[in-house]
Amino acid sequence: MRSRVFLDSSVVIAALLSREGGSYHVLSRFSDAFVFEINEYVFEEVRRSKERKFASKPALLSNLFSIIALADITIVPNPDKEIVRIAGAAISKKDAPVLASALLGSGFLLTLDNEFFLPTVTALAKERDILILKPGDFIRRLGL
Repeated sequence: MRSRVFLDSSVVIAALLSREGGSYHVLSRFSDAFVFEINEYVFEEVRRSKERKFASKPALLSNLFSIIALADITIVPNPDKEIVRIAGAAISKKDAPVLASALLGSGFLLTLDNEFFLPTVTALAKERDILILKPGDFIRRLGL
């Protein structure tokens, strides 16, 4: 059975913006080995970021759908309020839905956001046997 990898919006956005970095490399090369997931919240976060910060690049929205298809990313429902509350005790309110979804059975959480590496967050992740990594560290962990 393939391990589940939850993706923060920062990884998806980085993959959209560059085919050279670790984020794109992970998504384009490892979909056969891992199940990649985002929740509805992350999808909306990426879409809003595209509209706010990258309005001059309309192709990014179609690229988003291409990346989702290429990496076979599953969009899962948002977590319930109780698990978001638990996650919110360790991380900011805006990132709690991301952490909460990862806590629901993912083996990995990939992010470029340093807030996910705070001791309160990593301790909670460790309790649930989740490794929080940056894409480059994930690749190195795989020995590639």
